[in-house]
Amino acid sequence: MKNPLIRSLVILFAVALAAPLALDHDVDVVGAWDAVAETPEGDLPSVMTITKKDDALEVSLNMGGYDREVTDVKLDGHTLEMTVTYDGTPYDVELEVDGDAMEGTYTGSAATGTMKATRQK
Repeated sequence: MKNPLIRSLVILFAVALAAPLALDHDVDVVGAWDAVAETPEGDLPSVMTITKKDDALEVSLNMGGYDREVTDVKLDGHTLEMTVTYDGTPYDVELEVDGDAMEGTYTGSAATGTMKATRQK
């Protein structure tokens, strides 16, 4: 390509096609997070620790002073999904990750609410 205008247009086109692919990559959620679930009985603080083992995410959650079982952890782009068992009831949690913050919802049994988290520094 000897024409600089055509070469520039081809490069611009290639970058435009690749940009959405770059945005679909999973974000980094590994670390310790201070989280709060808003419940009808009041705020329920917790500490969520996310680790990566063999290319899979693992979450430990200490909520209300007790370790809670966390299963089905999945990160898809900027969405972190998991199931948290609280007092024998499984709750589906979906959080949108935005840098050092997460915000989303939990749903289980007949309850639903919001949850927020910030990365510990």
